Amino acid sequence: MSEKVLQSVDNALRILELFSQNVQELGVYDISRALDLGRSTVHRLLTTLENRGFVEQNPDNAKYKLGIKIVNIGGTMLSRLNIIKECHPFLAAISRETGESGHLSLYSRGTITFVDKVQGNNPASMTSVIGMKRPAYVTGTGKSLLAFLPEAELERYLQTVQFEKYTPATITDSNELRQCLETIRKQGYGEDQQESEEGLVCFAAPVRDRTGRPVAAISVSGAASRMNSRKEELIKKIRDAAEKASRACGWSEDYKWK
Repeated sequence: MSEKVLQSVDNALRILELFSQNVQELGVYDISRALDLGRSTVHRLLTTLENRGFVEQNPDNAKYKLGIKIVNIGGTMLSRLNIIKECHPFLAAISRETGESGHLSLYSRGTITFVDKVQGNNPASMTSVIGMKRPAYVTGTGKSLLAFLPEAELERYLQTVQFEKYTPATITDSNELRQCLETIRKQGYGEDQQESEEGLVCFAAPVRDRTGRPVAAISVSGAASRMNSRKEELIKKIRDAAEKASRACGWSEDYKWK
């Protein structure tokens, strides 16, 4: 190996290259055998990659999979992700119909990442850019995805989340958040009532894949007075958009949003 190559970095990249469409999860032993590296070395590399968000550990089997950071630094590759491609027409439609800004978000490790955005024509839109991350508990899309996490994963999140007060309306208590998520599960949509930015309101709903599992969330956001005066109309539109996006992503059952 060239002396200009840092071996630990090279080995970490080799680990990432092992993952593919057919190999989505790998254990320490699998990686050790594939790369002819000691298990302790592999474990240290995985711990580093996990800390930086490049891999995530499945708590059910202790194996590892690629993390959301791959999407964050993908930049030019984002438009090629199928979920973004399938959801974009509905994101554009709801922004066009309402005049407000639409967002598509993905969830990972307690954080949501904005992976698509259509800017609305109305003033006072949300200050966001593609690739921007926010804690899930302060956003409508984040809460819409938290609400449908597996019970054990959600409980771990609620026990470990470190709250930060972004505005006077930000939820900063686990019990309050738990009750909020229960409401979202019942009604099928989430809200951000000036919790992430003062003066801004967001309505969001989860997008499901062919198995019915929420894989993203779609939202519409704008000035609080304007959004809340049209709340019933906008919630119906965002739920309809999320259902259409879900069907485009493979959801084919006779499913109705609650």
